Amino acid sequence: MESGVSVRIALYIAAAALLAAAAGAVLYMLGGGGGDAGGAGLLVVVTFPGLKSDVELLACTGDTVVEVYSPGVDPHEAQLDPRAARIVAEADIVVTGGHTPADLKAAQIASGNVLEVTSIPGITILETPEGRPNLHYPIYHPDNYRIFLHRLAEVMQEKRPECSYTERLGAALGRLEGVERLRGLLDGREAVVDHPAAQYPAHWLGADVELILGSGEEWAPRVQEIEKAESLLRDGAVAFVTVGDDGAPLSKAGEWLLRESRMLGAEVVFVKAPYTSGSIINKLYYIAAQLEPGIYG
Repeated sequence: MESGVSVRIALYIAAAALLAAAAGAVLYMLGGGGGDAGGAGLLVVVTFPGLKSDVELLACTGDTVVEVYSPGVDPHEAQLDPRAARIVAEADIVVTGGHTPADLKAAQIASGNVLEVTSIPGITILETPEGRPNLHYPIYHPDNYRIFLHRLAEVMQEKRPECSYTERLGAALGRLEGVERLRGLLDGREAVVDHPAAQYPAHWLGADVELILGSGEEWAPRVQEIEKAESLLRDGAVAFVTVGDDGAPLSKAGEWLLRESRMLGAEVVFVKAPYTSGSIINKLYYIAAQLEPGIYG
């Protein structure tokens, strides 16, 4: 199996190439080379990979949605280059995750509306088991996601009144309803997760996250952390393992958690990383299909 480091490097290189192509196309349009194509629409820029698919659920014909780096790249490692910064500055709306370096930089240079996920009124920020605010993708919970989509639709409607974003909002929320019957399915169960963002879908399912393992290639587990994880898994805790588009764990912590869970016979739920491709709705259906095979997404 190719090492996690090699995969991350390959993804970063690929993302850089894709960004250059996307940025070039958008700058061509902004410079007038695009003619009438999309001229009356909104330019919406997202600074967190994956959000592009969520914004596109609401976008009207003529709207352009651009992500400043591509799915698969860890947003904590990405920076805004000059070309991406110009796109952000030209955007009508900039949607950010609200806490990575690229998020913060984009909010500073944006001239249009800035929609920070973590600052939207009504969004619930969970606390980690250590009592710290978990700012890692709170919209990975249907309740927060609904609030996000409603606010996004409002901002887009204000910017472009002639388009019915509320109609598209209704269609997206209709799809979201399809997974609602799984809410609380794991009520009363404890959970061990390998990435902070996984706390949100775990909470939606009713599981109480007792431990968030360190993530990343340089994960150096402590003895106490390992012992606690093993004890929880042995006693019936559910393991939430964060994976990429290929279904493989994205971190050393995830690889360890999956291996230990299988050895101990613990239940495993695979969670797509928030920065992989696809909307949150698709990611929730990915989880739901494991718990209720055959569920339609």
